[in-house]
Amino acid sequence: MGLFDRFKRQAKEAVDSNRITVEDGTIEADKIIEKRKQLLLKIEESKKDKMQIIDSSESIVDADEQWDNFSEEIETNPFLKDKDKKSRKIAQKMEKIERKKSQKKPEQKPIDRMKTTTGRKLVPTIKKFDIDMSEATVNKGGQIIRGGAVLDQIITQLEEELLQSDMGHSAVMEVISSLKANLIGSRIDPRKGLDKIVETVVRKSLQDLLEAGYWDFDRTLQSFVIEGTPVSIMIVGVNGTGKTTTTAKIAHRLTEQGYSVVLAAADTFRAGAIDQLSTHAERLGVRCIKSQRGGDSAAISRDAIESAKARGDDIVIIDTAGRMQNKTNLMEELRKVHRITKPDLVIFVADALAGNDAVTQAKEFQRILNFDGVALCKLDTDAKGGAALSIAHATGRPIVLAGVGQEYDDLKDFDPEWFLDSILD
Repeated sequence: MGLFDRFKRQAKEAVDSNRITVEDGTIEADKIIEKRKQLLLKIEESKKDKMQIIDSSESIVDADEQWDNFSEEIETNPFLKDKDKKSRKIAQKMEKIERKKSQKKPEQKPIDRMKTTTGRKLVPTIKKFDIDMSEATVNKGGQIIRGGAVLDQIITQLEEELLQSDMGHSAVMEVISSLKANLIGSRIDPRKGLDKIVETVVRKSLQDLLEAGYWDFDRTLQSFVIEGTPVSIMIVGVNGTGKTTTTAKIAHRLTEQGYSVVLAAADTFRAGAIDQLSTHAERLGVRCIKSQRGGDSAAISRDAIESAKARGDDIVIIDTAGRMQNKTNLMEELRKVHRITKPDLVIFVADALAGNDAVTQAKEFQRILNFDGVALCKLDTDAKGGAALSIAHATGRPIVLAGVGQEYDDLKDFDPEWFLDSILD
C-alpha cells in the first residue's frame, strides 16, 4: 500500500458522500474559487520569501576576512581612559555604532541556482518535471472542492503520515499548504473519479519541494572539461555517510565515460581512509595522490590538481574528511580546502537513513560551506524518503545523484518522478 492510499480513499469517500464538495455555479462555489486564487498567490509569495532566506545564507565568507571583521565588545580606543566614566561609555557606544555601520553588508543580489559556488555555469536537465493538472480537473461545471472540518481532518492524517516518513516539519507544512491551495476550489468531474485529482495534487505538492534548480551531472562535467582541465570535484559530508565510497563510484562513472581521473586522499583524519581510497583507486585503475595520516588536506588537494595539470588528466575528485557540522574548527579546515582549490563542483553526500538529522546536517553545511548538489546514499534500503524531500526544500539545492547499492555501478541520476513513484506506490 502506498504512502497516501489511506488519504486518497478517505477523500474519495468524503466526495462520494458530498461532505467536501459543492455544486459549481452556487454562491458558495464562487467564494471558494476566489479563496483558491488567494491561497495560490500566498503560496507563491511564501516560495519567494523562502528562497530569499536561503539565498541570504549562501555566501561563502573567507575565514581571514571573517576574523578581521570580528570585534569583541571591549574598549578599543586607549584615549578613552582619560575621560570620566559617563563620557567613556558614550564614546564606546558611538564607536560601536560606527563599527557596525562600516561592517554593514552590501545588499545581496539573487543567487543564480544554475551556477556553481565558484561561478561556473551548470547545465540544466532537459526533462521538465511539471505536472499537468488538466487531466484531473474540468474548466467548468462538475463539483467544487471546499474546505472545512472534514477536509481538515483528512489532511491532518496525511500530515501525520508525512512526519512519519522522516520529513522535516517545515517541509511538511509547505506540502500541506500547497495541498490545500491546489485542492480547495478545484473543479472535479465525478465521471473521472476523485482518485485522479487527489493523486495529482499530492504529487504536485511533493514535487514542489524538489524544485531546486536541477542540473545534469554528466553534461555539466562535459561542459567543464571542454572549457579546460583539470576539473575538480570536492566531496563533503558528515562522518559515516559514505563519502569515500561515493567518491569511488563517481570516479568509476567518469572513467567509464572516457575521462582520466585522479583521486585526492584529503581525508587525513579518519584511520584507514587513505588506504580505503587507495584500494578503490587500484581497482579502478586511477591515480591517487596521498600523504601520511594527519597531513595537510588542503596541500594534498592542491598537489592532486597540480599533478593532474602536469599529466593532462581531466578530472580530480577530492575526498575530504567527514565533519560534524557543529565542529567549527573542523569545518574551517574544509573551508580552507575550498578556498585553496576553488573546486568546480561541491557535492554534499547525505545518508537517506539519517532522516531529519540529514536535513539538519545539509542546512548547516550549506550555511558554512555551500554546495552545488547532493548525492543521497542508501536509497536502496528502507529509507522512508522524507530526507530527500526535506534536503532539497531546506537548502534550495537539488539531489543530483542517488546511491542504490554497494557496487560501483550503483550510482544513478536522481529522478524526481522515479523517487515520487517509489514512495507513493
